[in-house]
Amino acid sequence: MVSGVFNSEAPQSRSATANDRLTVDLAFQDAVRMCFKIWSWGQGSEASGLDADSAASFNYTSLRMRNRARRLLEHVFAAEALECLETVVDIWRASFSSPDASKPSAVLDLLPALDGSRPSHTIPAIFNAIYSRTNPSALDPSRKSTLTISLQDTDLVIFLVDYARSLEDDAMDEIWQDCVIFLKDILSNPFPHRQTIPSLLGFTAILGEKVDNTNFGEQRKMRRELADLFMRLLTALFTTRPALFTDMSLNFNNSQSDALQSSDGVHPPATKIPAERADDVVGILSSIVPNLPKILVEQDRVLTAASSISTNVIGPAIRSKNFPDTITKGTLALLRELARLPGNQKTWKKDISDAFNDVRFFGSAVALVRSDWLPLLRQWTLTDNKDRMLEILARITPPTTAGIVFGVGATSARLEADRRTQLNLRRVAALVLASAPDAFVAELPPILDRLVELLAATATSSPSSTTRAEVYMVVRALALRTTAAVHLSPLWPVVNAELQAAVASCAAKDDDSNNNSSSSSSNNTFGAAAVLQACKLLDLLVAVAPDDFQLHEWLFVTDTVDAVYRSAAAAVGRPVALVDDLSEVLGNGPFTETDTGGGSGGGSSSSAKQEADGEGGGGGGEGRKQKQRRPLLADAISPDDLALVVENRKEELVARVLRPFFGQLSIFAFESTYAMGALDEEACVVALLRDLFDERTVVKAL
Repeated sequence: MVSGVFNSEAPQSRSATANDRLTVDLAFQDAVRMCFKIWSWGQGSEASGLDADSAASFNYTSLRMRNRARRLLEHVFAAEALECLETVVDIWRASFSSPDASKPSAVLDLLPALDGSRPSHTIPAIFNAIYSRTNPSALDPSRKSTLTISLQDTDLVIFLVDYARSLEDDAMDEIWQDCVIFLKDILSNPFPHRQTIPSLLGFTAILGEKVDNTNFGEQRKMRRELADLFMRLLTALFTTRPALFTDMSLNFNNSQSDALQSSDGVHPPATKIPAERADDVVGILSSIVPNLPKILVEQDRVLTAASSISTNVIGPAIRSKNFPDTITKGTLALLRELARLPGNQKTWKKDISDAFNDVRFFGSAVALVRSDWLPLLRQWTLTDNKDRMLEILARITPPTTAGIVFGVGATSARLEADRRTQLNLRRVAALVLASAPDAFVAELPPILDRLVELLAATATSSPSSTTRAEVYMVVRALALRTTAAVHLSPLWPVVNAELQAAVASCAAKDDDSNNNSSSSSSNNTFGAAAVLQACKLLDLLVAVAPDDFQLHEWLFVTDTVDAVYRSAAAAVGRPVALVDDLSEVLGNGPFTETDTGGGSGGGSSSSAKQEADGEGGGGGGEGRKQKQRRPLLADAISPDDLALVVENRKEELVARVLRPFFGQLSIFAFESTYAMGALDEEACVVALLRDLFDERTVVKAL
């Protein structure tokens, strides 16, 4: 029988010599911290708070104190270089939590000021500190750290990267041999260093940039040796951490969801703490890729490295079952850098093609699409935009009623055709939005022909009239990206007829006692989504005001002063404009409450709304310069109202969303015209993207 299994082991006792050594080490650490505080006295934000009278005295006193602290630090470093360096790294790591952003750089400025901390001494000391934590058996006892400071190997490697970046290019002559030996030792047994390999890859890239700026030694041999080390490190990265990138992207996406709403998205590396920077493998690769030609020199190696990064990082993120959540701002930044490499078209274009043709692509975040996906799609279509567009148009089949039967099979086939057509139409709209103005002018005839074919769809055809909403989205994209209205002239008669039929269908009711076959057919053809998108199209056309559409604008809105102050002659009959007529039919006309007041109430409410949005025509000249025209329905509708669209509750949608819109559109068009504000194109694009990248309005297949 074994006894004493659960007895706790007695704590190991330190020898008197070890205790004395620990006391000395702690004293050295305190001395370094105190000297650094004195040396950094008056630096950064502290100096800016001084008044002019005391600035000269302060500068004189602080200079003397800094010199004394520097001399003391030199003696301390000469006695215990490794312990003092680890203390400096600890100070540097803690400085990231300081509100003063200049503190980390102040720590790096300290080392060049010390005679005893030349790069030829500091770099090997950092290597010893890293080895002491990852593979201590590889060091002699005299070179090991006492580990009295709680530092991770990732902290030390990130400090190594920043320190190497701060060095002059000429310092490579001093540290080259030590760096090469260190990297070779790492590659001989990379597994203990798997957490630091991404940062070491960045360190190797910095060495390559600095060697490219110098001419010491045998350049050809050095560059070949560095390129070999870089490629081996890249292979070791993907070998030791194969399942890293998808999981990391998911976690990063969740933690940075708020960052997508800002202009810059992901925080720049300088604002991250060292642990976050060490884990941001995609960010490290993004900073390395632009310098691959300098590091690897040979084009074949550059393409091999780019292909390896694409295969191991971009590809798994796109093919993941969690796509598009696995695609982050950092992933797209990496893809954008890969796309800028010369001769790398085959790799990155395939990645973008795979993502763009994925049925889940339109579940991406709108902010991410606007800031990153659209520039990538624009670059993707620069060389062969004709082929891209025609390929998508070829997948769209015209509606047909031949061979349609009733039953579950027929319904399933129709829903699948609707879903496929909706996605392809959204791809067409996305490509048009991503491209430069008039980029697809040559492809407009086949695009317009396909749209006209789809507008002939009925509720029973395959694809059905459910795709009408996406057709209107494509027309919105064309209106935003086509500068010469003459190119869209064949489309305006069809658009006018469609808008009149869609808007007029808002007054048709299925439960009306006088319901006839035409109104029932109208309700079946124009569902809630189609009616909402038709109104958004009309709203956009009124705001953009293309030349050819202005000839027909009077059919929809009142473009004279009668929009605000209805004349006595006009008050006798019904309004000519369809929107105003429909507004009165629905009981929300701007003139119903102002029969004796000349319509001032409706005008003032609309003006108040526009002034709240910064769009109205009032105010001084300076205010008018800042106000821009934007559609009334540009802002996102509420989730409750969107549920009406998803559930196809058309009558409630008309009552809650479209009836107020009809009552204000003519007034808005009149006031925005005479306010002479520029079009807020960004708001129009974002509003369209919000509709395109909303999977809830896409048909679900059975």
